[in-house]
Amino acid sequence: MSSASKSNGDESGNSDGPLATVVIVNWNGAHLLPPCLDALAKQDAPFAFETQVVDNASGDESLELLASRYPWVKVVRSDRNLGFAGGNNLALRKVTTPLAVLLNNDAIPEPDWLARLLAPFDEPGGSRLGAVTGKVVFLPRFLRLTLATPTFSPGPHDPRQLGVRVSSVTVDGREVLREVLWEKLTFGAEGPPKAPFFWTRGDGELCVPVPEHGPVTIGITWAADTAKDVTLGWDGSPDASTPGSLPSGALPSGALPSGALPSSCTLPVTAEPSTVSFTVGAGAPRVDVINNVGGIVLTEGYGADRGYQQIDTGQFDNPEEVFTACGNGMAMRTELGQQLGWFDDDFFLYYEDTDLSWRIRSRGYQIRYVPGAVLRHVHSASSVEWSPLFVFHTDRNRLLMLTKDATARTAVSAVARYPLTTASIAVRTLRQAWRSRSRPAVRPTLLRVRVFSSYLRLLPTMLRHRREIGAAATERRVSLQSWLVER
Repeated sequence: MSSASKSNGDESGNSDGPLATVVIVNWNGAHLLPPCLDALAKQDAPFAFETQVVDNASGDESLELLASRYPWVKVVRSDRNLGFAGGNNLALRKVTTPLAVLLNNDAIPEPDWLARLLAPFDEPGGSRLGAVTGKVVFLPRFLRLTLATPTFSPGPHDPRQLGVRVSSVTVDGREVLREVLWEKLTFGAEGPPKAPFFWTRGDGELCVPVPEHGPVTIGITWAADTAKDVTLGWDGSPDASTPGSLPSGALPSGALPSGALPSSCTLPVTAEPSTVSFTVGAGAPRVDVINNVGGIVLTEGYGADRGYQQIDTGQFDNPEEVFTACGNGMAMRTELGQQLGWFDDDFFLYYEDTDLSWRIRSRGYQIRYVPGAVLRHVHSASSVEWSPLFVFHTDRNRLLMLTKDATARTAVSAVARYPLTTASIAVRTLRQAWRSRSRPAVRPTLLRVRVFSSYLRLLPTMLRHRREIGAAATERRVSLQSWLVER
C-alpha cells in the first residue's frame, strides 16, 4: 500500500485512523522533495499514516511541486522562515495521531523505515519509550582513501601539525570538495566561503562520494609548505585501480608484479597548487558512512552524533538505549510532545533535538535506537556546515540548552568559558596581524560576540524554562548528568 492512500487514513481498513503523522520541514527544497516523498510513498507499513510538509516561506517552486505531484501531502504554509524548530512546531502542535515522526526533506527512507521505527512502541517495555531514533547514513556511497605525508608547524601561534592544503576534489570532473567526509583527516574548512580549503593532518582517511558502479577518476588540487611526497591508498585488490594523470615522478607504492595495477600511489606536492588525478577501477569497494546512530553529549556540554563519519561495518547493529534522538528520523509520543511543548522556537536551527531529548529524559522516559530504521541523508543540504549560520546557531544554542537542562555547574562553566575564549581569540588574532603586518581577521571574533549577545538576550527566558523543567521533572539533573561522556 502506498503512503498516498495511507496518508488519507480512510482506505487502510484501520477504523482507528492513522497511527502517525510524518512532518517534513521545507525551505527552498524543490530539488530535494521528490526523492524524499517518493520514498515515503513506497513505505511498506501495516498501518496508516499522514504526511505533512511545512513550507517555510520558500521562494522556489516547492509549493507548485507539492500541489501538482503530491496531492496526498498536507501542506502547512508559513509566511516566514521559522527554522527547523519553529517549522516543525507549526505542524506538531496540531498533530492528532498517537505518534509524530520527523523527517528531513533531504533524507530518503528505506522502504521498511517507518514500520521499523514505530515497532518498539508496541514491544514489551514500550510504554516507557518517549522517543525512537534510527540509523542515518550519508546519501551517496563512498570510496575510502588513506593519506600520509610529512607535517610541518606553521608557527608559534598555531600549534597544529599540517600536511597538505586541499582546495579541490573532483570525481569524474565534478567538484565534490564540500561533499568529502574527512573529519579524521582535516582541521575543518578555512578561507572564504566561496573558495574554501582544508589543511590535512599528517595521516588519516577521507571518504569520497562516488557512483555506485564503474571506474571513477579522482582529481585533487593541493599545495604544501615545501616540496614533498604524499601517499594515497584505497581499499580493494591491487587490480582495482590504475594510475590516471599523475605528474612526472609519481609512482605506485611498492613493487608490483608484471601487469598488476596499484592500490596506492605516491604523488608529489609543491608549494604551488597543482592537480593530480588517478583512476579507481570498478572493483574498488563502496562503503556506507554513518551520519547518526543516536546522540551523545560530552562533559563539556557539546552535542555530537554517535558514530559520526564512521564506516558502517555493523558496529551499531544492535538496538540500545541512547541519550538523545536525531531530529532527522525520530518518532515521539504525541501526548508527551504536547506536555513538553515540542521544540523550543528560540533555537531556530541546531541543538533543538538534543534539548528536546534532554527534556524527554527529565520526565523519566527512555530513548531507543533501532538500527533497522535506515535513512540516507544529504548532510547540511539546507545550511552549509561551518558557515556563519551554522556556527552562530550551534554555539548559541549549546549555551541555551545547557542553561535550560544541565546541572548548574556544567551550565555556568560553559557560559563563563565562552566570553573568555572569545577574548583569547581576539588577542591572538591581533598579535598575529601585528607580527605579519596584515589586517586582522576579525569576523570570527565578531561572530562570537553576536552569539553571546543573542544568548544574553534570551537568558531570562531560558532561566524561566529551567525552573519549569525542574518543577515537572521526575529525573534529577545530576542523575541525567551521568549520561554525559568524556571527549
